Amino acid sequence: MWKWTDSNLRGSSAMRILRWTAGALSEKQRQLSKQIEIMVGREYIELLAPAREAGHGIEAIKYGADAVYIGGPAFSARSAAGNSLEDIAKLVEFAHIYNARIYVALNTILTDDELAEAEKLAWSLYKVGVDALIIQDYGLLRANLPPIALHASTQMDNRNLDKVKFWEKCGFEQVVLARETDIKSMAHIASHTNVRLESFIHGALCVSYSGQCYMSQRMLGRSANRGECGQPCRMKYSLYDADGKTIAKDKYLLSLKDFSAEKHLAEMIKAGVSTFKIEGRLKDLTYVKTTVAYYRRIIDDFISKNEEFHRMSHGTSRYGFEPNLHKIFNRGLTTYNLSGKREKMANIYTPKSMGEFVGTTSFQKGSTLQIKLADKITLANGDGFCYVDKNGDLIGFRANRAQGNNIDLPAGIRVQPDAKLFRNYDIRYESAVTNDICSRQIDAQIVLEETTDGFALEITDATGDNAKMSFASQKNLAQNPQMANDNIIKTLKKTGGTPFRVTDVKIDTQNPYFFAMSTLNEWRRNLINALISSKLSAWRREPRLPMEEKLDFPSNTNDYRLNVHNSQAKKFMEGCGIANPAWSYEREPKNKAELMRCKYCMRFELGICLKDNAIEASKFRQPLKLVGSDGAEYSLAFDCGKCEMAVIGDIKK
Repeated sequence: MWKWTDSNLRGSSAMRILRWTAGALSEKQRQLSKQIEIMVGREYIELLAPAREAGHGIEAIKYGADAVYIGGPAFSARSAAGNSLEDIAKLVEFAHIYNARIYVALNTILTDDELAEAEKLAWSLYKVGVDALIIQDYGLLRANLPPIALHASTQMDNRNLDKVKFWEKCGFEQVVLARETDIKSMAHIASHTNVRLESFIHGALCVSYSGQCYMSQRMLGRSANRGECGQPCRMKYSLYDADGKTIAKDKYLLSLKDFSAEKHLAEMIKAGVSTFKIEGRLKDLTYVKTTVAYYRRIIDDFISKNEEFHRMSHGTSRYGFEPNLHKIFNRGLTTYNLSGKREKMANIYTPKSMGEFVGTTSFQKGSTLQIKLADKITLANGDGFCYVDKNGDLIGFRANRAQGNNIDLPAGIRVQPDAKLFRNYDIRYESAVTNDICSRQIDAQIVLEETTDGFALEITDATGDNAKMSFASQKNLAQNPQMANDNIIKTLKKTGGTPFRVTDVKIDTQNPYFFAMSTLNEWRRNLINALISSKLSAWRREPRLPMEEKLDFPSNTNDYRLNVHNSQAKKFMEGCGIANPAWSYEREPKNKAELMRCKYCMRFELGICLKDNAIEASKFRQPLKLVGSDGAEYSLAFDCGKCEMAVIGDIKK
């Protein structure tokens, strides 16, 4: 039996979901369900993984990703992470077998010439089966795009309800919330919208609101909004007060720790977030495997305890290592602004990965360093370590030999006693993940039937998809029926290396028959390929939603921060009530421009917050001045009501 139900979980009532109550499904019902199933509400939870290249995307899906986001041949916000259409097509085909989706990033602002190229690229991506485009440029909303779902990139500065409502009216199927959004705000946005909400759960943090950072353009002539960020937030700065008194000297004052929402994921789901995004399109495969496997477990555990929520894709991943977030690239982990409460969130000593804390140094004798190891820590030859020395500089080295709590240091390395030691390269973990081979399979059953002129095989997987093939064949009675049936079952279950795991084989024949193993192997391979082809041919994408005719942009601000970079974007904003929209900073640089706006507060981080530590703060006269290693000066402005900091600078001379 089957029926329609309206989903009314946290604002998703506009999405209609097909529910099955009991009983077997006919082929017609299955096809109908596929057409309806693509319109998914917020109770379908999606783990979204990054991919630098198609091979990384395939591995991400194997380890449990419900979707992958990847850069196309051009116009993604990571210029170093482009991929060919041919490679993306292979990734799409692999993903769709598991009901997983592929999203391509076209999330940069574009020139007029590039806009035409981006439109052509969008059609090419649509033709190879991509499920959605992640965009930033308003001009694309006036382009002749294919009927493909659109996602509003975090580069569109989606930090409040009005902005999310606006994108919903523009026909976006999904909106990527600003990293600064706290859980209370997520719930507020979800309860007043129907669009699917996406939030980051792990990875590097931009210190500025995304899409509102112009520091790289000002310092290096490389625009973050054009996919060429030079990461000025990972550079050294000094901080001075109005009298020139030094507050901090040559530190990474804008470099945030990495984000991890693992402890808040359940709250985020209940708040109405449906897609959970791992940052890292430039990260290595160990990072991708680890983060996907780790967060897959957390999400699956939540779903198993909350029956109203469902997983977006199909199949079970099986791998042979224990994922550990502290053993991969990380600058230290922070929950950032999820709780809405302030916390220390920067690592001012290094923008590099520090890894996991392993212990405190005791003493060094010759080249041997003795360590007071933390609980459950064991060391290995070839491990990489780092520590912060007395001058506040990060020092790193590889251990030639490790034995117990002693390690042999390279020549010239002297480590002071009581230094906190971190392992930023675990050679055993790296080897385990690198050599791990993961399989992701959908459970299925096969039925062998007798026909007039031979036999038929039918496979049905756990999603209800099936394929049936008939084979003309001689019928050879088995001399040993039990052995013959055992061989049939054993051979038909040999689906290793395929997307399916056959858990049951039923033999429905009038007599016991003998089959050559080569024959059964060929039939099984053909049957599996038929099921894969059936799944791919039945795939349906979510269509692009219509745009409302009357739109009012939810901001009275009309300056470079609108990121209007081409004539079509300008016309779009004019149509949304913005008279004569200002050009982008990249097109028309400004003096005294706000180059960053941050939820991160440098005064709080350094213990001189006017609210929390007024006595210490009174030692330094305002305003504060930030000076780069190139001598460039920037003024800092603080909005204590919003707990925000702005970095302001002139045009580079």
